[in-house]
Amino acid sequence: MVAALLLAAAGWWLLRPAEVVLTRPTLTTITESIASSGRVGGIVETAVGVQAAGVVERLFVKEGDVVASGQRLAILQNDVAEAQVAQADAALRTARAQLTQAARGALPSELAAATARVQQARAQLAQQRAVLGQAEQAVAQARAQVSQLEEERDLAALQLWRSTELLQQELIARAEHDEARTRARVAEERVAAQRHAVAVAEAFAESTRGAVAAAEANALAEEATLRTLEAGARPEDVAVARERIREAEQALGVARRQALEAVVVAPFDGIVTRIGAEVGQTVGTQGVLNLVSRALEIRLDVDEGNLADLSLGQPAVISSSTFPEGTFRGAVSEIAAAVDEARGTVTVTVMPVDPPAWLRPGQTVNVNIVTDREAARLLVPATAVRRVGDRSVVFVVRDGLALEQPVATRPATAAGVPILAGIDAGTLVIRDPRGIDAGDRVRARVREP
Repeated sequence: MVAALLLAAAGWWLLRPAEVVLTRPTLTTITESIASSGRVGGIVETAVGVQAAGVVERLFVKEGDVVASGQRLAILQNDVAEAQVAQADAALRTARAQLTQAARGALPSELAAATARVQQARAQLAQQRAVLGQAEQAVAQARAQVSQLEEERDLAALQLWRSTELLQQELIARAEHDEARTRARVAEERVAAQRHAVAVAEAFAESTRGAVAAAEANALAEEATLRTLEAGARPEDVAVARERIREAEQALGVARRQALEAVVVAPFDGIVTRIGAEVGQTVGTQGVLNLVSRALEIRLDVDEGNLADLSLGQPAVISSSTFPEGTFRGAVSEIAAAVDEARGTVTVTVMPVDPPAWLRPGQTVNVNIVTDREAARLLVPATAVRRVGDRSVVFVVRDGLALEQPVATRPATAAGVPILAGIDAGTLVIRDPRGIDAGDRVRARVREP
C-alpha cells in the first residue's frame, strides 16, 4: 500500500505542469540606431591623364601621396603629337620635291601618281577636319558643364552663408552647418576638376587644328604639284612651290612644339590611390593614376526595411575595429534614389565631421546611424524572445497553456529587446521559455521587473 502511494506521488511529481515565471514589459526611453559597415571613399574620384595615348616618361608621385591642385604628376610622350610631326615632315619633303619637279616637264606616270596623291591628301584633310569638329564639340560640352557646376557651386556657397547665419542664431545643428560647408567645398573641387577637363579638351582641339593646318598645307602642295605637272614648268609655279615649302616648315615647327611633352597635373587637392602605369609604359585615355579628393565620405548598404527610418542630416557614430581608441561623428548626406533589387539594400552616404587622421580611402568602418534619440519602447528580457521560422515570438499563458504571441522587435539592447507591436504594457510574458513548446501546460507565477 505504501509503495503504491509512493509510486503515485512520484508520477504526479514527474507529470505535473512546468513552472514558469511571468514578467511585465517595462516602458523605457532608448536611443535607436541602424548599424552597418561602410566603405570610405573620396567625394570626388577620377582617373587623371591626358587627352591622347602616350608613353610615361617621368612619374613624380607614388601611391598614398597627398597632392595639391595644379601639381605636376607625370610627363608623357604624346604619340598623337609625334604622328603629327611625322605628317608635317612628310608635307615639307613633298613641298621640296614639288619645287624640283616644277623645273621640268611631267611624265604620264608622274601625272597619275600626282593625281592619286591629291586624292589621298584631300581624304586626309577631310578626316582631320572631322576630328577637329568632334574636338571642338567636346570643348563646348566641357565648357557648358563648367557653367552648370559653377551655378551649383554658387548655390552651395549661398546655402553655406545661410547656414552660417542660422548656426549663429542657434536655429540649426552644427552637423547641418558642417554638411553645408562640405557641400560648398565639394562643389568648388568639382568646378576645378571640370576646368581641368576643359583645358585638356582645348589642348587636344588646338593640337587637332595643327594637324588640320598640316593636312591643308599638304593638300594644297599636292594640288600645286599636280597643276605644275599639267601646265609644265613656269616661273610662277616655282614661286608657289617655294611658298609651300615655307608654309610646310612653319607647320612642322608647330607640330614639334606640341610634341615636346604632355604634362599630367592634379585637377584638385587629393590623394593618389593607384598608379596605373610605370615609366616606359603606354597609357591611353584611362589615365596614368587615380586621384581621390581629400574630402572623404562613407558609403554603406542598409536593408531596404529601414528606409522609413532614414532621413538626410541624421547623425551617425563611426568607429573602426582597427583603431578602437575612439569614435567620431558624421551625418547622412545622401540616400540612393533606387534600391538594389538583387540584394534588397539601399546605399546611404555619410559625411564624416572632423574625421581622424587614420581615416583613408578604401577603409572599412562601423557606422551607427541614430534614427531616434528618445524612443519610448516596451522592453522584455532577451530570454523572453524566441525565433520561430522567420518570426519573433514571446510566450503568454492562457488557461494554463503556454501560447506563442508574434511580436515586432528592434535590435536587442543591454537592457532587453524593444517591442514595437504584438503586446502592450499589461501583457505578461514568460521570462524564459526554454524547454516550453506552444500548447504545453504550465504553472505560472508573476515576478515584477
